[in-house]
Amino acid sequence: MKKRNFVILRMALLSVFFTFFFAQVNAQDRIITGNVIAAQDGLSLPGVSVVVKGTTNGASTDIDGNYSIKLNTSGGVLVFSSIGMKTQEIIIGRSNVINVSLEIDSKDLDEVMIVAYGTTKKTSFTGSAATVKTKDISRIPVSSFEKSLTGLVSGLSVSNSSGQPGSSTSVRIRGMGSFSAGNNPLYVIDGIPVSSSDMSTLNPGDIEALTVLKDAAAASLYGSRAANGVILITTKQGKAGKAKFNLKASMGFSDFATDNFENVNGEDYLTLLNESMVNAGMDADEIADELEDNGWEEPAGGFVDWKDELFRTGVTKNLEFSASGGNKKTKFYISANVFDQTGIAEYSDLTRYTGRINLTHNVNDKFRIGVNMVNAKTIRNYQSGGSSYSNPFYFLSRKAWPTETPYDENGELREVLHGNSYNIVREYELNEQSTEIYRSTTSAWAEYELTEGLTAKTTAYYDWINNDELDYSSPNSRAGRKSHGSMENTNRKRIMATSSSILTYDKTFSEKHHINVLAGFEVESSKSSYYRAYGKNIPSEEIKVLSTASDPAGVSGSESEKRLISYLSRFNYDYANKYYLSTSIRRDGSSKLGTNERWANFWSLSGSYRLSEEEFMKNLTFIDNLKLRASYGTSGNLPSSYYGYQQLYSYTGSYNSVPAGIDSQYENQDLTWEKNHNLSLAAEFSFLTKFSGSVEYFKRKTSDLLVSVPISRVTGFGSTMQNIGEMENKGFEIELRSENINTDNFRWATSFNITHVKNKVVKLYNNEPISGTTSIKIEGQPYYTFYLKPWAGVNVDNGKPQWYVVDEEGNYEYETNADGKEVKKITNDYGDTNQMIAGSPDPDFFGGLTNTLSYKGLELSFLFNFAVGGKIWYSSGYKSWRDGASSTSYSFQKDQLDRWQKPGDVAAHPQRIWDRDDDSAAYSTRFLFDNDFIRLKNISLAYSFPKSLTNKAKLSSLKVYLQATNLLTWSEQDLCDPEQAYSGRTTFEIPNTKTITFGVELGF
Repeated sequence: MKKRNFVILRMALLSVFFTFFFAQVNAQDRIITGNVIAAQDGLSLPGVSVVVKGTTNGASTDIDGNYSIKLNTSGGVLVFSSIGMKTQEIIIGRSNVINVSLEIDSKDLDEVMIVAYGTTKKTSFTGSAATVKTKDISRIPVSSFEKSLTGLVSGLSVSNSSGQPGSSTSVRIRGMGSFSAGNNPLYVIDGIPVSSSDMSTLNPGDIEALTVLKDAAAASLYGSRAANGVILITTKQGKAGKAKFNLKASMGFSDFATDNFENVNGEDYLTLLNESMVNAGMDADEIADELEDNGWEEPAGGFVDWKDELFRTGVTKNLEFSASGGNKKTKFYISANVFDQTGIAEYSDLTRYTGRINLTHNVNDKFRIGVNMVNAKTIRNYQSGGSSYSNPFYFLSRKAWPTETPYDENGELREVLHGNSYNIVREYELNEQSTEIYRSTTSAWAEYELTEGLTAKTTAYYDWINNDELDYSSPNSRAGRKSHGSMENTNRKRIMATSSSILTYDKTFSEKHHINVLAGFEVESSKSSYYRAYGKNIPSEEIKVLSTASDPAGVSGSESEKRLISYLSRFNYDYANKYYLSTSIRRDGSSKLGTNERWANFWSLSGSYRLSEEEFMKNLTFIDNLKLRASYGTSGNLPSSYYGYQQLYSYTGSYNSVPAGIDSQYENQDLTWEKNHNLSLAAEFSFLTKFSGSVEYFKRKTSDLLVSVPISRVTGFGSTMQNIGEMENKGFEIELRSENINTDNFRWATSFNITHVKNKVVKLYNNEPISGTTSIKIEGQPYYTFYLKPWAGVNVDNGKPQWYVVDEEGNYEYETNADGKEVKKITNDYGDTNQMIAGSPDPDFFGGLTNTLSYKGLELSFLFNFAVGGKIWYSSGYKSWRDGASSTSYSFQKDQLDRWQKPGDVAAHPQRIWDRDDDSAAYSTRFLFDNDFIRLKNISLAYSFPKSLTNKAKLSSLKVYLQATNLLTWSEQDLCDPEQAYSGRTTFEIPNTKTITFGVELGF
């Protein structure tokens, strides 16, 4: 209650703050103010010249694109000009606020982009970065914005672990850089590095601009947190002028994006059962008895479609409201959002409430202050994943029989199914898994211009996250029967505080020499706590309170804390908008490391050369821009463990009924940073004012990778983490953009990106491979490498399984066939062959193709994403493709219909034999598939009503749209959704969905 009262009090004080400042109106002088943005993406344009035509009276826009100019006359014309933008003239009327959007003169020549600790123009940037247009992600109905980045940025890939509402997302920039210390990029929101553990509390509609930093020149200023790249996000801010209000509403409907592990229908199910028994030599009576004993017959109400019993059409609803405006002193942006999503699995849903307030105030011409505040609450109900008994997708894909109904003869839900399986439909209604996340963030900043060109800025940030989890099993459920009902409450809390102070000096000398110097200091502190309490013997399913459990079965908890101190500096120099040089250095000290290795330096050096500005290029009028750039630098990665270098004791045990401390971790004071060395070489170009793009080569080598290393048992431990490994990612990126048609009424633009990344393990402990049942980590191969016996298909003469013979070195053995040709040797005995390297899930290429067509107010946009060359491993194949074995436990998938039945058949699967024992389902490349695919990731059709109509309705804008996600998929394999985890292993997580959304946006 105190927490709620505090929030209400804070909001009340803010209301008073708004009232005070918005009431300040200065109408004494004829001063024109406004904001200048880029027409193509709405980003603010700094440095735009604003001059009263025919006079020397002028001004320039600040970093936020704002300007203010005092008039000496009652009227006139304002001229807005900037390098790379089309000059625009505006007649001065009665209004004292003139906002302008400038069109690009040469494609992408001076695009303004967010970079580390500031903004810059693309022409002057010497690093590798990509901007994402907010309209490409704001309409996509996802719980977290990262899910919408697929196919938009070269070098960036996205993996959604599950199709459940609120499921986590993994992002990789130019491959993976660590074995164990994490591979997700750093997220920076409004200049503040934030936790990437839950980005779902950020409303995508609040995002103003997004930049992806890829190389050392772009990211190394973030030091030890930038090893995996950086995603910079700027949220929307208010602009001077009349208050603007926007309302967005949408509703979408979801279903499976593709068929996944589809089972046979009832008729085919009985056919396959009968066939396998006949092939095993069973007579008619034995077959009839077996079918009757297991209830394998068509139920009275017809065969059961378990998909209908366990799944539904998902619904996503989104409602956003925002208000922005202000005067030359104070500007505000306020937003509220309700996002509600019911998943395709019964009893899975997510509801998120977010509210944001962004304020800026110009105290005077030199002093500016601001505050950004966000409060969010997320409520999520979810179903178990993996091979949990309660996972509906696991049951559907592996266990469901079409001959078995979840209801008994009285229409009541049965408690037990075949093989003593749980009736998931019944368990659904009785049990609960849920989480509630509360997050509150506040950042405040102050900026002061000490003297011309020299600015000081200090920022303070506070982030509080509280996560309450409930896992409840009803005493009336099968899961809770043995414990007479159980309940588990878990609380996770994290508080992070950050402070930074930055000095920036920006100066132009003799018109051609320009420098920008930055120096700063940053401190970060984070504290996390966790507790778990578990109880049994619940008196009533109506009371889900832990204290009612008569048997307090267990409790656990922990606290951890980390700190990071950083010193940073950057120097940029350019000459005549032609030659550019940049260097940066950052020194980090982390509490995660011992005193021997606590501090590390990270640096970068980069440069670029605009050939198009040379005199000898002036005659090549078709070339608008041609730039070469190169960069090299370092960044780092910290261990995941807060205390990985220390000798630790665990006090979770007891001895003689008294608390006891037990050695739990071996000390390693030499534990150090994982280090990334990044090289990038690129060419950027634009020509004929229609075409632009870039070609880039990169090489990213990571050393001192954390690896679990065996140590002498004399120490009391079997292994410890050491900095041993090395890994390399290298490849290239190509981006192409074209303005195919651009007339007054019709525009057609295309963008294309493609990426090749080659991952390779360079060094392991003692150069020894780490092999598993189906995979291997070995020097010279990708981190994710499949290691399997090679499947040779089905013998066309007898229907038996076959494998290629491989020697102990992993090489094929050959023999001479009847035609005198050397062919791979084949065996019918699984034990006669060995494992070999069988491929990797890493694609050879991946990318995206976007087309946008607009005619007057109508706009059609669609994005295809694709991947070529990767493999996918059917993790459940050894259970689901049993070819007649263990038929009483598992369902049959449609693939099994393509089986051998008579001599000469060329089939995918062997002859079905009841309770066979010839290893047909043993691990081999039989379950490994090519995973090439192309997907219509997003398509949107929107119509903006003309001003002549919106003005009559007292609206500033009105837009309606129809949008679809994952609408169509073409894949080399038809087993499951092609977008799986980076490991390439299929799971029983609820698959990706396709969603069709209807929406409306209006401004007033």
